[in-house]
Amino acid sequence: MFQEANATAYDLKLALPNSRYFLLCEWLDMKPISTVATSIEEVIVLRKAKRLPANVRAQFSTVAGRIATRDAFERHLAENPLSSEAFQRFLSPVKRLLMSDQDEDAILRRGWF
Repeated sequence: MFQEANATAYDLKLALPNSRYFLLCEWLDMKPISTVATSIEEVIVLRKAKRLPANVRAQFSTVAGRIATRDAFERHLAENPLSSEAFQRFLSPVKRLLMSDQDEDAILRRGWF
């Protein structure tokens, strides 16, 4: 999936050179690599945790398996909640872009732009 996201980011940056591409993922399910040589600015892991292993996820393929592993899955979700810090990391650049169009009075009240 990372390679597909990188290819998409590359294509978008050809059309929109000043665009920024962030990859948001719920779980980390690959070995972290540097994004410096890619068209992706940053990968943000929203739960700050690894994805359940494939052998555990395979149990979810049947109703009986989902019922049997429900408690463990709910515990995994509860132990790894979505991180407000991760969302803030993504939203900060967006907020800066949106605030850049404020009028002069607002900038003077705030004291920066």
